[in-house]
Amino acid sequence: MFKTLNNKGISLVEVLVAAALAMIAIAALTPMQDMSLKTGFNADYLGRATYIMQTELEAREYTIMNQNTTVTTTSSPHIVQTFTSDGVLTTDPDDAYFTVVTSVRLNPSATALNNSWIVNVRVSWPGGPSGPPKTISSSIIATKQLGF
Repeated sequence: MFKTLNNKGISLVEVLVAAALAMIAIAALTPMQDMSLKTGFNADYLGRATYIMQTELEAREYTIMNQNTTVTTTSSPHIVQTFTSDGVLTTDPDDAYFTVVTSVRLNPSATALNNSWIVNVRVSWPGGPSGPPKTISSSIIATKQLGF
């Protein structure tokens, strides 16, 4: 009796070629990891900065809307605060931080009976190890509200 050869398996050469192709594909995707981390870093900081900016705008608006408070306008030296990444007011140099610059000024188009104020808030943060600092800003017009 003779043995017949079975050619149904894969050879060692085919396994090595497949492994080499898989390693080349993985190596080609490696640079995308750095780009993904930078994009995630920027998106995280932008979301946190937007939260801090909106919180500051609303706090100033609510203060202006309250008829029992006096609105204090800011001149050239604006209100500057430093927040950590979780929104806490601090100056810890080891934490990620945001610098918030707020100005409140009388609306130049307001009438004597309808006083309104313009609140400007600018939030800036470091752009990461390789990028320039980033900034976002927003403004609102707030007026006094009776019964607020």
